Amino acid sequence: MPARKTDILVREFIEKMSGDILEDRYRKQVEELIRGHAGLYALYDGDTLYYVGLATDLMRRMKQHQKDRHAGAWDSFSVYLTSRDEHIKPLESLLLRVFRPPGNGQVGRLPGAADKQRALQAAMRQQDAEQRKSMFARPRSAPAREPATATRTRARKTTATGETSCPPKAMALRAVYKGQVYSAVFNKNGSVRYEGHAYSSLSAAASAVTGRPTNGWLFWRFRDDAGEWQSVSELR
Repeated sequence: MPARKTDILVREFIEKMSGDILEDRYRKQVEELIRGHAGLYALYDGDTLYYVGLATDLMRRMKQHQKDRHAGAWDSFSVYLTSRDEHIKPLESLLLRVFRPPGNGQVGRLPGAADKQRALQAAMRQQDAEQRKSMFARPRSAPAREPATATRTRARKTTATGETSCPPKAMALRAVYKGQVYSAVFNKNGSVRYEGHAYSSLSAAASAVTGRPTNGWLFWRFRDDAGEWQSVSELR
């Protein structure tokens, strides 16, 4: 039985070629390969992606970028010749959203695609609320007697919150993200104050820092009785 033919999106490509070959010496050879062909192209400044675009005539667009506002901002390029045109625009938009090239002035749109970030954040807040509820509903048993040495060891690890999900009083938090230190306050009602705003949960406040869904129990840290910064997950 013959193998099913698979549609090919990119049928030819040239990657990371010096922009110098677009000058007169090699212009004819480049034109023979890409003139009149549609596809995607990428401009680079050294090893850094600078700009992503699409064109119905790749050679004409590359020549334009040697003279327009992007001239001098890139030194190498890649071109990808496509078999069909219907997926070019969504593919360009996806690349813009993933890489955010500094030369592009807009973020690509994804028509028809649902943004599920808010739904995920709501689910995370619900999980945090259920976690707090279960912690308070859990019956506390009398602690077993331990040897003096074990008691001293445990005392060093005891937190200011007594192992509950909400502190009896406001607690200072901090987090290190991408080399920068962020500070917040964990309130006794379970909310978190960060940058003057009150967030309903640790995860909501953490997401405000990172710009994406983040587990606040692992993101934030508190200072224990020994003066050491511990993950808030130790309170659970």
